[in-house]
Amino acid sequence: MILLLFTVVIVSLNIGEYLIGVNLKNVDTINLSSIPGRQRCLMLAGEPYSLILSEADGISSYKVKVERRLSNLREYFSNKRSVEEILSKGEDPLIYTVYEIPRGAEGELDVGYTIIYPGKIGKEYYFTKGHFHAKDFTSEVYIGMRGEGKILMQDRRGETKVLEIKPNVLVYIPPGFAHRSINTGNSELVFLAIYPSDAGHDYDTIRKTGFAKIVIEKDGKPILVDNPNYVRL
Repeated sequence: MILLLFTVVIVSLNIGEYLIGVNLKNVDTINLSSIPGRQRCLMLAGEPYSLILSEADGISSYKVKVERRLSNLREYFSNKRSVEEILSKGEDPLIYTVYEIPRGAEGELDVGYTIIYPGKIGKEYYFTKGHFHAKDFTSEVYIGMRGEGKILMQDRRGETKVLEIKPNVLVYIPPGFAHRSINTGNSELVFLAIYPSDAGHDYDTIRKTGFAKIVIEKDGKPILVDNPNYVRL
């Protein structure tokens, strides 16, 4: 097992005590105002900390674990028939898992560790839901840990950019760009995400419009094609 030490000088390991054990399988956002004051203060207490990045177990001392299955992404994949055929058989494959240390305070940074499993729905590779930030002026950084894939980015005009992510590659996502991660390999795609704690997630826009482009397999290779279901706002 390969272990890496990652140090951030902002967040405390005492954070998120209220969230430990919470099932967020079908939750897109966390409402900090619903958390009792004392526990919210624990989450917002900023102290230096370090954590272990493990290729097997994600990040140590994570506070939130989110699993997304096909049923959670049935509106997002372009081939609706393939989605319904799989679900009608009683199958609901796990598409990706995210381990997070959330903060929720302006000036703090959230840390996430995402694992996208290998697979396709029809010809379309497994991906994350994709989202804009609720605060449009915030950015994000991804650091590739294992596997290979694509980061699909799109501004609100529908203009797209695609960058490769793999081990030792850092991808910068500028403000104003929705972003989706896509596993185009035969093994797990694993990457670290770092972003402002108060950035927020706007999943609903992408759910309604989709991305203008999708990544599918053709002749054994990933290619970028137009999304036939894209809706321009």
